[in-house]
Amino acid sequence: MTKTITIKESLNWAEAQLQQSCQRPRFEAELLLAHHLQKNRTYLHAFDDKHVPEIETFKSLVSRRANHEPYEYIVGSASFYDIDLKVEAGVLIPRPETEILIDLVAKIIEKEAITSIAEIGVGSGAISVVLARKFPNLKIIATDICDTPIKVARQNIKKFALENRVKVIKSNLLDEVHEPLELVVSNPPYIADDFELEKNVGEYEPAQALFGGMVGDELLKQIVLDVKERGVPYLACEMGYDQKEAMTLFFNEIGVKSFTFYKDLTGHDRGFIITF
Repeated sequence: MTKTITIKESLNWAEAQLQQSCQRPRFEAELLLAHHLQKNRTYLHAFDDKHVPEIETFKSLVSRRANHEPYEYIVGSASFYDIDLKVEAGVLIPRPETEILIDLVAKIIEKEAITSIAEIGVGSGAISVVLARKFPNLKIIATDICDTPIKVARQNIKKFALENRVKVIKSNLLDEVHEPLELVVSNPPYIADDFELEKNVGEYEPAQALFGGMVGDELLKQIVLDVKERGVPYLACEMGYDQKEAMTLFFNEIGVKSFTFYKDLTGHDRGFIITF
C-alpha cells in the first residue's frame, strides 16, 4: 500500500486481508475504517475517492483483526442492548444472547416490584447497567473476582451516571455480599475446561470468564446452592446449550420446586430461571 490511498482502495485491501479471520470481511473492513476515520459507514460510500490519513495506523488495526483479535477489543467498545460499553482485554465481550436473560429478569423485577438484586460476575457491567437504566428504583450489587472487569464495569457504570445505584465489589460469588437480596442474576463461566474454543475467543477472551470447571457446570451448581442457602427468592442464570439435562437432575436432587429453561435465538437451551 502506498502513502496516499483512497477509501475505496483501502477497503479492497482490508477485505482481502480479512478473508480468513471474518465471516463478513467487507463489513468488518468498513467498520475498522469507519472507526479509524471517526466517521460512519455511510461516509465511506459517499466519499470513497478521498484519501485515508495515517494509513499505517489503519493497517495495524486490520492486521490485529486478521490475527483473529476480536473487533471489540481493537476499538475498545462493544454494542449491547441499546448502549455501547467500554471493553478491553481481560473482560468478556457481552453477547447478544445475554439480552434475552435481561428481558426475562426485567419481567420478574416488574411483576414483583423488586428493588434489590445482585449480579455474579459483572464482566463489562452489561447486565447491571442495562437493568439499572430500565428500573430507576433498582439497587444492584455486582461482584467479580478479577480486577480488570471490576475496573471496566465501574467505568461503564460511571459513564451512565449509575454510581449511586450500582456498586461493584470484589467477591467470590456472593461471599462479600451481606445485604438482603430479592433476585440474583448471572452469566457465569460454564464451558468445560478441555473444550476447544475458536481462536478469536480462546486466545483473546479471559479464561476465568469462560471456563466453569472440568465438566463446565460446577460454578453454575455452586451459584444455585449459594442463592438457595441465602433464601433469595429468584435466580436467573445463563448456561451452556448442553447443560439442561445435568442441571435438571441437580435441581431435583437438591429439591428446587420451580424452575424453567429458556432458549436463545438459535433455538439452543441457554439458561434457567429458578423460584425458590
